[in-house]
Amino acid sequence: MKFLYKVILVLGILIALSCFVQFVVFNKFFIANTNSLLLSTNEKASENVSMQLVENFNKIQNFVKTVAANEEIRENQELLNKFNAIIPEVDVVTIFNSRGDILHISGNAHIPNVSNLAYRDYFQQAVHGKTYISNVFTSTSGVKVVVISVPIVKDGSIDGVVVGAVKLQGTYLASMFDNKKFGRNGYISILDSKGYVVYHPNKELIGKKSVTFDKLQGKSRSKIMKDYSGKEQFVGFSKVPNLNWYVLVITPTADIMTSRNIVVYETFLGSVVVGILIILLGIYTIKRYSKPLNNLIFSFNALKDGKYKKIEPHNYGEEFQEMVIVYNNTIERLKKEYNDLEEAADIDSLTGAYNRRAFNKFLSTLKQEMSNCGLGRVGALLLDIDNFKKLNDTSGHLAGDNVLKNLAEIMKSSAGDRSVFRFGGDEFAVVIRNISDERLLSIAEAIRLKCEETLNGCTVSIGAAKFPKDTYSIDKLIDFADKALYISKKSRNKVTIFVK
Repeated sequence: MKFLYKVILVLGILIALSCFVQFVVFNKFFIANTNSLLLSTNEKASENVSMQLVENFNKIQNFVKTVAANEEIRENQELLNKFNAIIPEVDVVTIFNSRGDILHISGNAHIPNVSNLAYRDYFQQAVHGKTYISNVFTSTSGVKVVVISVPIVKDGSIDGVVVGAVKLQGTYLASMFDNKKFGRNGYISILDSKGYVVYHPNKELIGKKSVTFDKLQGKSRSKIMKDYSGKEQFVGFSKVPNLNWYVLVITPTADIMTSRNIVVYETFLGSVVVGILIILLGIYTIKRYSKPLNNLIFSFNALKDGKYKKIEPHNYGEEFQEMVIVYNNTIERLKKEYNDLEEAADIDSLTGAYNRRAFNKFLSTLKQEMSNCGLGRVGALLLDIDNFKKLNDTSGHLAGDNVLKNLAEIMKSSAGDRSVFRFGGDEFAVVIRNISDERLLSIAEAIRLKCEETLNGCTVSIGAAKFPKDTYSIDKLIDFADKALYISKKSRNKVTIFVK
């Protein structure tokens, strides 16, 4: 079964390796795909915000053009104030003459500390007939603004300029973009054509130069950049048409990575759990089959030691029942055949009595019982046929074989089948358990008399010894019986009891 455990080990290693590879590959592709998706999403969002910004600036521009085209509004301060109140996108409306002198101001404005702004770029652009949207600059009152300037055309010539100013730290741009969220902490940032911040949720950054401006190229793209704090951000940007401004949609990578890591590690944990379950299932399955198989192999190995032990079928699953039944039936047949062979190996083929091998085994059993203090009285008889060689020489070996067979039958009928042993040739032994001295002598005499009557002229000489009367040793018991036989052989056809 070592092979099966090696299979479990290899399976566990492969599953662990598979989980690791799956985690690495999934993490790599998941990061790449989520990065691409977020960057693409931010880029699309920046394009949408850019279009919205264009629409709002067009609205402001149309408002300023309306003022520039309507002399009544320009000349009437009260009417100008009412008209300006309708368009909240414009914080301040200023009317200039062609020399740059301020004629009227409407809206949330500080009184400028100068009366002529002809030097301003937005005035110069408009006085030369252009509609102009400025970059971020600081007004005379110290406020960061963006202005839209439109020329006043009268009788085919430039008669003045109307300027609409949008305060960058005012409420209008904030109302446009503060409510737009991209993820948990995503936000919008707007830069002018020189890289100065037009809008940012952090009002302190408005009017400052952006750290990402130099990395912005093309009409719209997306990339990972670092912000003011040095942290990486997913940045999607789009250039505003006609303005060369940039709208940036920014999502901090930390927010995305936190969610992404949760997904990645949940996936990895799921893979590990599934891997462990597969390994446990494999171990359970292998054990379910390896344990019964191990028991079967152990039982088969026990056969080599002559142990014919049946297997309990109820300890095995249904799929092993038939195998166990076949095994038990085979064990039954083997046990019977083994016993038959074992008995045949202990039987003398001529006389049917037990042979010398069986005699030695029996003596070993008696010695074991004696060492365990479980042996009672034992009587031993050793027998030898008188004149047996002469019979073989005169009547032939067939006659001698018949005498041996008849002697064995006489001994079996007198002492019992399991007590008679043939030493070899014409020598026999009888060993009887739990027998009295009188009974042992009676059996010996009965054997001698029957042999005298039936053995074709042959007789037997018998020597007898008793345990524990004569000795406490099984070996000496046989030796003493042999000495008594030696005495009987001197006169023949006699039973001699060993006497110390």
